[in-house]
Amino acid sequence: MGLVLEAATEHVEVMAVGADGEELALEAEEVGQGHTQRLTPLVERVLARAGLEPRSLRWVAADLGPGSFTGVRVGLATAQALALASGAEPCGATSLASRALATPARRTRVVPLVPAGRREVYAGFFRADGRGTVTLLASPQVGTAERILAHVDEALPLTGAAGVRFVGPAVPRERDALERAHPGSTALLFRHEGLSARDLARAARSRRGPAAGLPPAGGPLEPLYVRSAQAEERVRHRVSAGEPAVLRPFRSEDVAPAAVIERRVFSDPWPESFFLGELSHPGVYAMIAERGGRLSGYVLAWLSSGSGHIGNLAVAPEERRRGVARRLLEDLLERAGSLGVRSLVLEVRVSNFAAQALYRAQGFRLAGLRRGYYRDTGEDALIMEWRAPAAGGAARG
Repeated sequence: MGLVLEAATEHVEVMAVGADGEELALEAEEVGQGHTQRLTPLVERVLARAGLEPRSLRWVAADLGPGSFTGVRVGLATAQALALASGAEPCGATSLASRALATPARRTRVVPLVPAGRREVYAGFFRADGRGTVTLLASPQVGTAERILAHVDEALPLTGAAGVRFVGPAVPRERDALERAHPGSTALLFRHEGLSARDLARAARSRRGPAAGLPPAGGPLEPLYVRSAQAEERVRHRVSAGEPAVLRPFRSEDVAPAAVIERRVFSDPWPESFFLGELSHPGVYAMIAERGGRLSGYVLAWLSSGSGHIGNLAVAPEERRRGVARRLLEDLLERAGSLGVRSLVLEVRVSNFAAQALYRAQGFRLAGLRRGYYRDTGEDALIMEWRAPAAGGAARG
């Protein structure tokens, strides 16, 4: 038996689920910004109506966002506290994956939309195959309807499917703009009401993992905010400026410590022998980043006349979000430009949202899809491409 806490928006739902997956009790309420005051009483009422004690729960599911910053935090904290007290398994799904996986679509792109405040929306990007199986396509975005539609158009050529379906609670507000761009994309046979505890329960218990935009089995539950708090970013920028990353060539004696980072960062790490072999390649660009005298990250790429390929860029977990990856990538692009390289490509997991954001910030855009590329999770790989600026212009972006 389990408990579901859907608290990512002002519409909150709490549901108790029986051992066979049946609904035992459901409470829903429009709480506004009152998640802190209203969520616990809703939980108490649902447990009482279902005749359950917290210790009888086997799992507790929470919405990981995006959505209301307060709602996501309160929902996740409540779920984790209940799980800790009862010995239940904590689990979760994002609001975007929950809505996408509940959409009965075939051979199309599925774009769930959740309100983000002001005139912006959170958007997820998924694809439905011919059997109706929905999988993650690219990282989520936040912005106006016009900005989201530009991302939709960028992703349209990747899968070969002809259509797009917008679903979720932000659709009614943006329907006119969505229909002008993609007639029929907001068809009423798809639900557009608030987020649902039933959808969240199905997604969180599906065990489909990163290929479907869900947390890996047994992994930590992390909230998905899509955009970070401005105050947080200001602190990181000050830290980075105080101790900037220093770059130097990647040498053979760096292989062992780099391989340690490689194993910490990637589930399919390169062996040390591969690093050693590539360092002797005549077209290799290999650079180390150090902060405070410690190896913080590295990048390996292959540059030839006209084109190049980024093989690996990694940063130690404790050094992330301090400008290390950006510094490595900027140096690589500068070197590529000096050699007359006109384009660079790379593969990145569809679930690696941070890497996709980094590459986008440097002018990379979606260029293709390799299905099932990562054998450990079955995830697709996005191909992203950077093109050198035309004379007197800027890189494509």
